[in-house]
Parts: sequence; C-alpha cells; structure tokens
Amino acid sequence: MKITGLQFILILLTGIIITGAQAVTVSVQPVTLSSGESGTADIILDSAPSGLSGYQMTVQSENGAVGVVTGATFPSWAALSEAVSAEGGSYAIRAIDLNSKVEAGATEGVFATLSVKAVGSGNTQITIKNLQIDDDAGNAVSAETKAGILTVQGSAPPEPSTEEYSVSLQAGWNLINIPMQPADGFDRADVFKNIQSAGHSMLTYESKAGWITLGKDDRLKPMTGYWLYTTSPVTISLKVSGPPKEAKSLDTGWNLAGISGKTAKPAETALSGLSSWSYVVSYDPARQQYRDAGVKGGEGETLLMPGEGFWVYLNAPENLNPGT
Repeated sequence: MKITGLQFILILLTGIIITGAQAVTVSVQPVTLSSGESGTADIILDSAPSGLSGYQMTVQSENGAVGVVTGATFPSWAALSEAVSAEGGSYAIRAIDLNSKVEAGATEGVFATLSVKAVGSGNTQITIKNLQIDDDAGNAVSAETKAGILTVQGSAPPEPSTEEYSVSLQAGWNLINIPMQPADGFDRADVFKNIQSAGHSMLTYESKAGWITLGKDDRLKPMTGYWLYTTSPVTISLKVSGPPKEAKSLDTGWNLAGISGKTAKPAETALSGLSSWSYVVSYDPARQQYRDAGVKGGEGETLLMPGEGFWVYLNAPENLNPGT
C-alpha cells in the first residue's frame, strides 16, 4: 500500500500524541480569612507519573492590598528546601526530593504550604510563575498551573498609628533588633548614618549567604539581628507602626534573629513556634561579650530582650512568626 506524504505526517503526529507525556497540574488551594488574620494554603501536585527529583517556582499574591504571601513550609520528603522573599512581595520556593520519597505514580502530593496574611477585604489570586519540575531521571516535566483564590472577609483593619522607638547603643559593638514594623521613612539603614562608627559597617548574617554588609538604602527588617559599632553611647529615635507584618525566614544552621513585641521573653517561649532550634546566644554590649548559650530543654532560663538580636541554631528551615 502506498502511503502519501500527508498520511505519513498524520501517522507521526498520532505517535507523538500517543507517546507524549501527559502534563501534570500544580495548583494553589483556595483559602478564606478575616481581615488581619493569618492562614495557610497548600500547593498541590496532582500526580507524579515519573517520580520527582525537585522543583522551583515563584508564588505571589496579585493584590497586596487584599492579602500577601509571608513564607512557606515544606513536607517531610523535601530534604533540601527554601523559601526566599523577592521583589514585589513574591517568594521563590524550591525543594529537592533527595531520598526519592515521591515515587513514580504518586498522586495528590503537597509541594509546599504557603503562609498567607489577610490585609483588606476582597479577593486576590495567589499565582505560580516560573515553574520548573524535574522527574526522577532529571527530565523536565510539562506542567500546568492553577492559581488559588484568597478571599478576605470583613473590612480592612485600621492602619496602626506610629510611635517612637529608641535604639540605645553602647560604646563598641552592639547586636540590635527592631521588634516592631519600622514606619515609612525609618525603614532603611540610613537611620543610623550619624553614629560614629569608626569606619565599621553595619552587618547582618544569613546561614546560606554568610555575612552581609548593609548600604544606606538597604531595608531594615524587624526580627532580624544587626551588628552596629559606635565609638560612644548614643540613642537613635525611630518610628514604628505596630507589630511586624511578616514572619522571619530562618535557614538550617546559625541565624541572626530577634523577637517581636515590647517585653522580654524566655527563649523557650519566644521560640516555641520553632520545632528545630537547638541553641540561642545573645550579646552583652555593656561587657562586649557573649552571654552564656541557652540550650533547648536545658536547665536555667535564657531571657531574650526585644531590642537585642541573637544567634539561633536550627536543624531545619523554619519561619519565626511575630507574636510567638
């Protein structure tokens, strides 16, 4: 039988359709909250026909006036994972199935659980962009995405009024924390530009990035430890506007962090939302030396001060939420 050119093309196309891999779907689950409330939304993979070696994506609320994404946590199979805040309120999240826990043929698996916060009434989409999935063989997986709807009920809470907050520095090195949300105009490192630093830079530390030098235009984040040096005691007046708006993302290893609020708290209380912390170390600027380390479950009480930063060691990535 003679096969025409058109028939040959149709046969090839049929083969492609039959043998082509079926696209999987990654979707954000809907969530309904009241204004000012925090909640979670799962990111679901509907199936993994060829298993999973890892993924990466960017997630974001399309309307920050209604609600925002504040972080992410990961299931137990995600041996290597991170959620990194990016521009415009988005989060870059990624995970690797290092121990092949997600097997070929798996269905309805949780990729990650997003932390979301309701800001004002209305609806907004939580979208997935720049999605990349690899199967067990390292091949790219064709995937569709479905946005989730964040519904916020009720009227938006009133904007918190600003109040004065003083940062008192001792001569020498100081490990500070801003335990409230810096108000507009007081949320960049240049608020400390007039201290006599003897040429020392303002520093912070992240477990993966290491030491970070802050420039005058870098944004100050609450619940974050910052090192400052001054040749003489000085008090810097800031304005703050209520509690921190976002959780503090912490990585495996040592992190510089701080508590939220206005009162001192025992470490066991302040860090109760972190299941994997092991050690916490604060700094005494008057003596220019570290205090004794606090050990989770150990004897004695380690008190954490709201205006002081501290080192905390984690065995897995977690988020330190305001108010804990």
